[in-house]
Amino acid sequence: MTASPTRRRNRTVAAALSGVLVLGAAPTMGYFGWNVLRNSKAGTAAKTYPVVAFPSTPTAMLATVDDQQLVTSLAVLVLAPSTGVGGTLVSMPTSATSAQSAEEMQVPVADSIINGGQEAVVSDVESLSRVSIGSVGVVDEAGMAGLLAPLKTLNVSLPNDVVAGTAGGSTETLFVAGTTEMTPAQAASVLLARDPTQNEAKRLPDVRAIWSALSAAVGTGIDPAAVTALGPNGPVDFADFMQHFLAGPVQVFNDLSTTPITGATNPDGIDVGRLDVSAVVTLMAGLAPSAVITPNPTLSFRIENGLSQADIDAAGLSGVTPVQVTLDLVQRLLFAAGNVVSVSPEVYTLNTKAVPDTTTVFAAGGLQSAELQVFTDTLGTVTFKDPPFQFPLVNVVIVVGRTYLEGMLSRVQASESTTTQPEASGSDGSSNTVASVDDTSASTVSS
Repeated sequence: MTASPTRRRNRTVAAALSGVLVLGAAPTMGYFGWNVLRNSKAGTAAKTYPVVAFPSTPTAMLATVDDQQLVTSLAVLVLAPSTGVGGTLVSMPTSATSAQSAEEMQVPVADSIINGGQEAVVSDVESLSRVSIGSVGVVDEAGMAGLLAPLKTLNVSLPNDVVAGTAGGSTETLFVAGTTEMTPAQAASVLLARDPTQNEAKRLPDVRAIWSALSAAVGTGIDPAAVTALGPNGPVDFADFMQHFLAGPVQVFNDLSTTPITGATNPDGIDVGRLDVSAVVTLMAGLAPSAVITPNPTLSFRIENGLSQADIDAAGLSGVTPVQVTLDLVQRLLFAAGNVVSVSPEVYTLNTKAVPDTTTVFAAGGLQSAELQVFTDTLGTVTFKDPPFQFPLVNVVIVVGRTYLEGMLSRVQASESTTTQPEASGSDGSSNTVASVDDTSASTVSS
């Protein structure tokens, strides 16, 4: 287990992706100081804006590695804002490709340590998750058992039999499907178990059962009185991070999945797939905006979507949720090669704190530049305003209004009128359609 300093790497993330998911939880923001000058227009006097800081949300990566140096389970951890205890565990499929483009050889992140050591897996996870990683834990089976030791026992509901390969080339069943009371050592063995003939889609549900059991075992927190307040630089190392993480409630996000890569881009038919970039961005921009990476040399956005289900239903959009509206907008911004730094299900930037009828865009000087027009032309009717303050790394705040729903409805109707219509893909692989989202696992983000 080692610690690495927080990094903000502007790396391009893997291309072409499709899958499921959504939002996590994060905090209330407060005034932090004053920002440097920013020109809103050539030849115009620069204006200084007060800055509203994102809450501190330290991040970590936890990876289990077997004796062949294959990554068998992977998670991104985010400490809870404000309290610094507890937080969110985001399970990452180890079959996700670590390639930075569709033209590169598609290699699963499971092979990252073999191909480049610990630094490589950290770099790959930063690219996949779109957040910088502050603390790093790469552990073997004994090390994982040690991390789980404070939990005493875990009540695990296994959806599948846990099968592992043996030194002789055969396989053995460690646990059968069903509910099992496990020791930390047994739970660690599940995370390390790997049958070479079994793909990730088969074993991942059992891995995620361990993460869910961890959340239940932590409950309201393990020995919270023993942890000290975090300093300005966050946890001192991975051990310190884990002590804070287990000291409060832990929510688990188990829904990121991959779409298998087939055909000419995977000629050997290995077990590798693509994550949905827009789903990952929507999730992590809600969980850890202070750690989000901005890989594109263009504008960076914050989305505030306070639309209610009643607003959406009144617009005539059937089966669409507020989270899907946010995801649709994220897809559009990524399609135009923008960066999304922060998302919130509440209106914060408007003084009224209420959902506007017309989508409101806060840009310096209240002006639409040629660069911004590339993004706003697809948003329907919009109003431009000068922001009362700025957020770190954010150039533009979009407060979603009811007019955005009109555009979504038009696109849905146009899609329904066409029996077969190819889906457009952006430069980073984000689709330009409304994705399917399961709200049952989504939390809300406060701003």
